[in-house]
Amino acid sequence: MKVAVIGGGPSGLVTLKYLVRAHLNLDCEPIEALLFELEDSVGGAFAHRTYEDAELVSSKQLTTFSDFRCRVDRDFLSASDYVQYLCDYCSYFRLWPSIELGAKVRSVRAHSSQGYVIEYDKKSSELFRWRCDAVAVCAGLHREPNLPIIPGLNHVPEVMHSSDFKTRSQFGINKTVMIIGSGETGADVAYLAVNSPTKQVLMCHKDGFHFAPKVAHSRNPGPILLPILGRKPNPYEPGIPIDVSRANLFDTTYVHQALRNSMILWEYYNYYIKALLWVCSGTTSGMDQWVGEISQARHHPSKSM
Repeated sequence: MKVAVIGGGPSGLVTLKYLVRAHLNLDCEPIEALLFELEDSVGGAFAHRTYEDAELVSSKQLTTFSDFRCRVDRDFLSASDYVQYLCDYCSYFRLWPSIELGAKVRSVRAHSSQGYVIEYDKKSSELFRWRCDAVAVCAGLHREPNLPIIPGLNHVPEVMHSSDFKTRSQFGINKTVMIIGSGETGADVAYLAVNSPTKQVLMCHKDGFHFAPKVAHSRNPGPILLPILGRKPNPYEPGIPIDVSRANLFDTTYVHQALRNSMILWEYYNYYIKALLWVCSGTTSGMDQWVGEISQARHHPSKSM
């Protein structure tokens, strides 16, 4: 069997790895897989669409693959560290012979008898063809910019999508910067903007949003056995990052069909989180993280997470 994998980001690489090693775990013949990556290196958006001081928002414990540990000491990897990790992953599992870099897929068409034909070029006018039985498309999610249609935007002196943003020097000096969007990238760009010689920085969202802090040096302490006996946390115990400190049995470990097909867990989170926030800060809106006036329809964990 021959399989084409399109895209050399994390999803494409792990798909390739499972394909080329499938015969080691399953009762099947070895699969011939070939990955096509447009750029000259693997990594996808983490390699080619990042900006100054870019850092992953999830910890290495949550982000990296379970069968290949990351050797970087800190919890949150920089974009360059993560790309190096992906390259090391390719070397460790010997994926490089199955990767075509600088290969732009021009078309995928069904073969006259069976299977598919991949047409691609190597930055030249010459077309290459590779016939296969299946295709895994692992590209495109973060490649095409999502530009909102806003009347009058064409009159703004300078409009830039985050995919074109590389360094804080692009903000200029003593200028007002408006950031449309409140995701991880928007928050990062806003942070860079307020730490630059700008005049004013504004963040905009059509319906308000929650901010949850990502603190790179903050870790939850490890569990304490029978604290009622006076046992206290060990200050020298490293603990674990916040985003992997809540592994619930019926959520992240095993999800029963009844829970998966209902809103029971989400309703539990809704009451639990809002009650906790109200006790700690006097409002269900968040611990000084409330920004704007989010609508009641979206003021629910299932909508904001």
